[in-house]
Order: sequence, then structure tokens, then C-alpha cells
Amino acid sequence: MGFQHPFLLLLLLLAPVYWWLRIKWFSTETKLLRVFVRPVLWDRVRIHPPPERYFSLILWVTGLILSVIALSGPTWGQSSAIVSTGGKNLVIALDISQSMASLDEAPSRIVRANTEIRRLIEELDDVRIALVIFSGSSRLASPLTLDREFLLSRLPDNTWSNSDIARGTQLGNLVDVMVSALPKMDLEARIGIVFSDGGFHDYATASAVETAKANNMRLITLGVGGPVEMTVPLENGGVLLDTEGDTVRTVLEEESLMELAHETGGVYLPLSQTDDLSIIVQVFLEHISEENSELAAGGSTSTRRFQYFLGAALLFFSLATIVERRGK
Repeated sequence: MGFQHPFLLLLLLLAPVYWWLRIKWFSTETKLLRVFVRPVLWDRVRIHPPPERYFSLILWVTGLILSVIALSGPTWGQSSAIVSTGGKNLVIALDISQSMASLDEAPSRIVRANTEIRRLIEELDDVRIALVIFSGSSRLASPLTLDREFLLSRLPDNTWSNSDIARGTQLGNLVDVMVSALPKMDLEARIGIVFSDGGFHDYATASAVETAKANNMRLITLGVGGPVEMTVPLENGGVLLDTEGDTVRTVLEEESLMELAHETGGVYLPLSQTDDLSIIVQVFLEHISEENSELAAGGSTSTRRFQYFLGAALLFFSLATIVERRGK
């Protein structure tokens, strides 16, 4: 058994104080009566000493003790706690760097990623989804919404349609933008999915992991591309060349994507193994919701039992009143 307000148990000291005061009062009354009339004359003048009332005294003290216990909030046993777990929220980040135009995924990396994102949006119809696009910088393309048509309209069809985003592949403030799209309420389930071919030039994986952890966001990363080096097509034909005129080649770099996922409690998957991605996301969201419920409710709570002690105290007080009137 526990107590919600254990410091109030100090009031139990009132019980012996009350007992002493009652005994002291009886002794004083008897002494005064002895001074007024000698005990041998009590029967002749029909004077009776005050009754000791020990039985009623015991009842009063017991009622007082029970009242203090009730006031302290006794608890024992366990009861299930029903707690709202908040909403299910997902933010999808799509890499639109030039290398995502490579053709090792049919018909291209970005179109293949788009196809999987569209399927996610359609299958997770009860999940609020936000969309972030990134390359050399990151931008929120759609806030959290259940409007599937709007989300689909914000998906870029190629790597050249967002010229306002700097070129390159950098984590930079990607996780910060993803976090800003999610609600800040503690009981909200937060999942981030990153579609990328890796190869982050700013080597900011560690800081991205720290940001995700600090905001309780788990990352699922999808590797887009394959192990064979590919050229990078340009919008008007030809292939991408570096500053020295050599052909730029790209390959899926999984290491940083794996680190992002594993260090944040998520999972990494190659895009070619994503037939059940929506199921994986649902499992993560449900698991996080369950964890949040247990965290908020403590799994179960002790049941308050003050009413039993309060009821017993009232009963003892009633009996004490009756018995005291009878001189007992």
C-alpha cells in the first residue's frame, strides 16, 4: 500500500494528543469535584463523578486515525490507464539531386522512388504525411496533411523541376526541416522516411542523427540505385561532366543511410526490397504509439482507496457519539 500524500500521516500524532487531553480532562474534573465535596458524601448529596467513557474514547481515536489515513490518499492494487496516444505522423524526404536521374532503377531513380512514395500515400490513408525535398539544401514541399491529392501534386517528376534548391547531395538541415514538419506534442508518433542514393557530401550524418534523437524521430531510409556505377543524365541530353571534363559516375552509397536508420532506431532497406514498406511503417507507428501510452500511463496505476477509510471513520464517529451519550 502507498500514499499519495504521505507527509499527512504526521497528523496521526493527533491521536495520542487527543487521548492524553481526554484523560487529562477526566482527571481534572474528578479533582475539582473532590475539592468541592468529599467523596464519602457523594452518595448523600447525589453527586456522581464524570464517567470515564473509555469505550467512546477508543472509538473517537480510531475514527481520527482512519480519517488521517483517508486524507493521506491510500492506494494499492493496479488498474489499467487509458491514455490518448496522439496522431500518427509521417514525413517523407525525397532526394532530388542530379544523381537521382540515373537509370539503374527503371525508368530512373527518382521515378522509381516516386512510385513507391505514391503507393505509401495511397495505402497509409489514416496517417498524416508531410513531404520534404532536398538536394544541396532542403525545403518543405507539403505540410502534414490527409489530403492525398495535394500530396501527390507536390511530388517532383524529375530532378530538374526545382531549380531553387541548390545542387549536390547534402544532409545539411534536412532532419531539422523534417522535424519542423511534425507536431511537438510528446505523445505523437513520429516517423521519417528518406529516399536517397546516399553519398552526402557534407558528412553531416552524426549531427543529423543527434537532431533526430533529440526530437524522438525514427528514420527509415531507402537506398535508391544499385552497386554498379552509372552516368548522370542531363535534362537536355548528354551526361553530367565534372569541372575537368570527365564523366561523373554515381553508385548507391548505403553506409550513411544505414547509419541514419540504425542510430535512430529505424531500419534501412534497398528500394528493390520495399514490397511491404507500408506494413513496416504501420508496425513502427503502432509500436511507437504503444510505447508512448506506457510512458504516459506508467503501464498501470495504483487505485485510490481513500473511500474505505473515510467510510470506516464516519462509522466509528457515529458509534462514538451514541456510546458517549450513554456514558460509556
